[in-house]
Amino acid sequence: MVSEDIQAARDEYLAIMHDHGIKHPDAIVDSLRETQGELLAIFSSVSEERAGRKPAPDEWSLHELAQHAVFTEQLIAKLVHHMARSSTPAPEDFEGAGIGMMPKANDRTYVQVLDDLRLANDVLLDAVRNLPEAPDKEMKLPHPFFGPLNCTEWARFQRVHDLDHIQHARKIIAVV
Repeated sequence: MVSEDIQAARDEYLAIMHDHGIKHPDAIVDSLRETQGELLAIFSSVSEERAGRKPAPDEWSLHELAQHAVFTEQLIAKLVHHMARSSTPAPEDFEGAGIGMMPKANDRTYVQVLDDLRLANDVLLDAVRNLPEAPDKEMKLPHPFFGPLNCTEWARFQRVHDLDHIQHARKIIAVV
């Protein structure tokens, strides 16, 4: 699911992704830590009960949005790690990948999902911090909306993903 806001602001998000000031791993980590923290603060501001409410029958609840964020960030961390070393994650890591990807239904509580997101945040930050001295930037894998991305572009994409979900979460909270 790509929100109308991200479609309308595609050029702005592309500029964020390709910001020349956010190319060094330390700068990528700092920018990710900022959006990760903001998104977690928003998610943490609501109760488990409220997080389960949907703004409309065909829209995600905060709980579902958080599950999506975990699923996506786990995959992006694997992409960053593997692609920097000229390989790809295991095929099963891509199951369900694509815009609006959602993990299979599970019985994790909202609090547990937020703990999973904190762990996924740390794993991605570690993947960026531990990039090889000369990561492979020639290898690219396609994003369904932004086209082919290399390992550091995938890392910077996570910031775009977080920014989109920050505005999405705020909209959900305003309704539920």
